Amino acid sequence: MIADGRFDRHLRLPGWDQARLRAATIIVVGVGALGNAVAQALGLAGVGRLLLCDMDRIEASNLSRAPLFTGADIGRLKVEAARDGLARIAPDTVVDIRADRLEHGIGLAELRAASLVMGCLDSRAARLALAGRRGLAGAPWIDGATGPWSGEVRPYLAPEGPCYGCGLTPGERAADDALAQVRRGCGLPAEPDSAGATAPLSALVGNLMALLALRHVMGLDVPPDLLELDGATGRSVPVRQRRDPHCPYHHRLPAARPLSLGPDPSVGDLCAGLPADAVPLAWTPFQLAVACRRCGFRAERPGRVAAADCPRCGARLHPRTSLELDRAPQGAKLRTLGVPAAEILAVRRPAGLDYVELC
Repeated sequence: MIADGRFDRHLRLPGWDQARLRAATIIVVGVGALGNAVAQALGLAGVGRLLLCDMDRIEASNLSRAPLFTGADIGRLKVEAARDGLARIAPDTVVDIRADRLEHGIGLAELRAASLVMGCLDSRAARLALAGRRGLAGAPWIDGATGPWSGEVRPYLAPEGPCYGCGLTPGERAADDALAQVRRGCGLPAEPDSAGATAPLSALVGNLMALLALRHVMGLDVPPDLLELDGATGRSVPVRQRRDPHCPYHHRLPAARPLSLGPDPSVGDLCAGLPADAVPLAWTPFQLAVACRRCGFRAERPGRVAAADCPRCGARLHPRTSLELDRAPQGAKLRTLGVPAAEILAVRRPAGLDYVELC
C-alpha cells in the first residue's frame, strides 16, 4: 500500500495522473549509469512495474555514476543490485529483472504490451538491435546516450514516426548491424564501454528521459525532436527527426496466433503445437554443434552460441548454427536456445510465413 502523502507534491502538478503511472509497465534496457537514473526517477514517481534487462555485472567504475549501486554490489548482476536499490526507495514498484541480452531476455509480446521502452544502451549496434525488435513489436521507445561532455535524448513514440535507424546512413546501419550479428553468431561479448562519462551528465540525460516517459504514460504532450545536450556550454539544441522511407527497422509484425505451451517449453512442445509442414524460426542463430578446424574435434552442443576452446588442442571452436528450431533436439528447452518467454516466432509454411505468440 502506498504511504499516505508520498506523491502529494506530484498530485499538485497540472495533468498528473498517478493512477496511470501505477498501471504502467516500463521496460528499461541497459542498467548502467543512464539506466540507473531512469529507473530511479520512474520508481520514485510511482510507476507500477519496471522490467530491467541487462546481462552485465557491476565494476568499481560504475559506482561513481549509478546511484542504485553500492560498493558491496561489485561483482553482482546489475539488474539484481538495481532491483534491491529500488526496493529501498520505491517499495510499491514491482521490479522484474532479466539478466540477459534484449533478444534473449524479453519477448516481442512483452515489448508490444509495455507502456514504454527506455533504451539506455552504450553502443550503436545495441541500439540498432533494440530498434529492430521495437519496430517488430510496434512499441513506443525513448532512447538516450551520453558522450564526452555531451548527451542526447531521442523520443520515438509515434507508430509511423522515425526511429534510431532513420538517423543513420545506409552504410552506418549495415556496418553496425553486421557487427552485432557477427558478435552474436560467434558468441563474442559486447564491446566494452570505454567512453568517458560523468554522474551529472548521466543524471541529467536519464532524468530528462524519465520526465518525457512520465508525460507520455500520462497522455501529456511530448516534443518529438531529438534533444542534444552540451555539457561544456550548458546549452540544449532540439533537432528535427525525420523518418527515412528506406530504413529497414519499421516492419511491424502481423497478428500472431496464440500458442499456449506452459512454463519452460521444449522444442518438442513447440513442434507439437504446429502443423506438420511448419518450420519454426528463431530470430537469432542458436548452436547445434561445434567443430575444431585444427584437430577435427566435433561435438553436438545444442544451445546458445558461446565462445569455447577445443578440449583437445585448445584452438577456438567454430559453432554450427541454425535458425530452424525443429533442427534442435526435441527435448531442448527453448530458453536454452535463446528464445525468451512471450516471444513471437515466424513459422515457415509452404504457402509463406505465419506467426505464433508463445504464451
